[in-house]
Amino acid sequence: MATAPDDQLTPGEAHLEAARINVLLGNFGLSPSHVTYWWSECAYSELDKMTPLTAWQRGEYTRVKELVETLISGQFSKQLADNPTVLKRTADLGR
Repeated sequence: MATAPDDQLTPGEAHLEAARINVLLGNFGLSPSHVTYWWSECAYSELDKMTPLTAWQRGEYTRVKELVETLISGQFSKQLADNPTVLKRTADLGR
């Protein structure tokens, strides 16, 4: 489902938000080249099969940011689930 562009951001604000997204993706393990690949080559059903770059250029900032939040949350959850210390603490909480 297509949505109207989110005109709440000026071009400068949109640029800063995109830079923040790049930092977040980098903090979760993507190299700069993979971040570029993610923006320009990966199409997502959440973005009506558009790449994040295409959606961003159309002003669909909210949808791209929601996708990033979903991806980061999923990665964070996976990292927690694979961490023996977290698993032990979780087990200890259940006692």
